[in-house]
Amino acid sequence: MKEHTIFGLKSHDSHILMQQLLPLAARRALPKNVVEALIELSNFFRQLCSKVNLTSDLENIQDRIGLTLCHLEKIFPMSFFDVMEHLPIHLAEEALIAGPVQFRWMYPIERYLSTLKRYVRNRAHPEASIAKGCLMEECTNFCSRYLNDVETKWNRPPRIDGRFNKRKGVRIHLDEITWVQAHRYVLVNSDVVTPFREKHLVTLQREMPRAAHHHIQKIHNDTFHTWFMDHVQTLRRTTNEIFPEEVINLANGPDQFARRFKRFDINGFRFRTKNNERSRVTQNSGVVLKADTMSYASARDRNPRAGNVTFHGVLMDVIEIRYTNDMKFVLFKCDWVNNQLGKKQDEFNLTMVNFNHLMYKDNHVGDEPFILAGQAEQVVYVQDPLEHDWFVVLKVTVRDLFDMYSRDSSYTLTTVPQVELYAQQQLEENVYLRDEDVGWVRQGVDGIIVDANCNDGDADMEDCD
Repeated sequence: MKEHTIFGLKSHDSHILMQQLLPLAARRALPKNVVEALIELSNFFRQLCSKVNLTSDLENIQDRIGLTLCHLEKIFPMSFFDVMEHLPIHLAEEALIAGPVQFRWMYPIERYLSTLKRYVRNRAHPEASIAKGCLMEECTNFCSRYLNDVETKWNRPPRIDGRFNKRKGVRIHLDEITWVQAHRYVLVNSDVVTPFREKHLVTLQREMPRAAHHHIQKIHNDTFHTWFMDHVQTLRRTTNEIFPEEVINLANGPDQFARRFKRFDINGFRFRTKNNERSRVTQNSGVVLKADTMSYASARDRNPRAGNVTFHGVLMDVIEIRYTNDMKFVLFKCDWVNNQLGKKQDEFNLTMVNFNHLMYKDNHVGDEPFILAGQAEQVVYVQDPLEHDWFVVLKVTVRDLFDMYSRDSSYTLTTVPQVELYAQQQLEENVYLRDEDVGWVRQGVDGIIVDANCNDGDADMEDCD
C-alpha cells in the first residue's frame, strides 16, 4: 500500500482527480449505483468550476445537486454527512449571485500567503520583514514597466505561444502516396476549388448514370486532383479564361519536399507526435476531429445522409507542404479509430476507443489520414484498468482561451473551440422507496410512482501541460 500512497498534491491536482479521474477509477471498482452518484457529483464540480458558465447551466446543476446528495445518503452512513457535504447545496446559488468561483475561492489568497512567508528574513520581526519585502517588490514592478526589451512577469509570452512553430523542422522528401494524400485533403478543404469539385462530380454522374453514389464518390476522391490539374491547364491553354493565382497554385500541386515537425502549437493546444512523447510522462498526441461526412446504410444505399461525425485518433506526423513561399499548409497525419469497431459507449455514457481497430491499416492512395492543423482539438486517452485495449476519452479544455458563447451571427469563433464536456451522465429523476407490499418502488420527483418490483442491482518546464 505504500506504493499507492498519494501525497504532495496541489489544489489543481485535487480538482483533476475529483472532476476527471475519480469517475474513471470508480466505474470498475464500485457497484453501479455508487458509481452513478459519484459521477454526477464530479460533474457538478466540473460544471461549477468551468471558466464559462451560462445561467441555465448553473440553474440545472442547482436543481440536480439535491437529488445527487439524496442518492449519496442512501449509500454512505449519516456520520459521513457533516457541514462540508451539505455545502454543495449553496454553491450553485452563490455562483449565480456572485459570479464564477475562480474570483472567490481561497487558492489565490493561500498562494499569496506563501509569497508573504518567503519575505520573512528576521523571525523576531516578521511584520517588518513582510512590509520591507512588499515595498521592494512594488519598486521592482514599477521599474519593470519601463523595461520593454526585458522579459518580466508583466510582458512574458504565454506558455503556448507557437514559438516551436517558427523552427524550420526537418526537410523531407514526400513519397508519391503521401504527396497525393496531403494534396487531395488540401483541395477538399479549399473553398476556391468547390466549383471544380462540383463540376467533376457532375461529369462522373453523366458518364456513369447507373453507378452507385458511393462508387462515384470514391472515383471522384481518387481522380479529382489529376482532373483538376489537367482541366485548369487545358482551359488556360485553349481559352482566355483568367483564374485566380490561388487556383493555379493549387492545380499545380505542392512541392515534393516538405518539412517535418515533432511538435506544433495550434488552437491553444500543444501537440506532439506519438513517437516524440514515448519517453515523457505527459500526453499531447490525442486528436479529435468533428467533420461533416456522408453516411451510407449499405453498399447499395442510394440515399446517403450528411451528418456531423466525431473521429478520434493519435498524432503520428506533422508536415508542412509548400505550394509557393506564400502558400503553405500544416497537416497532421493521424491513426484514426474505426467508429464501427473501435468506438463504443459504456454503461455510464463514457466514450471509449480501441486503437487495435484503425480505419487505415495499410498505406493506400485512397486513405485519408491527414487533417489541417487548424481543425484539430486535443483529447486525453485514459487506459481502462480491466480492458487494457480500450481507452476512455477525456476532452481537454483550452487553458488560456474563453468561449464567450457569442450570439452574433456575424462573429465566428475561429480560434476558440466550443466548450464541450465529455461524459455528461445524469441520474434518473427518481428516488427508490421501500414498500412492504410490492418491494422496491421507484417514485419520480413529482410524486408519481413510475414502476414497481424494481431492483437497484449491481521533465522540463515545457512538458508541464
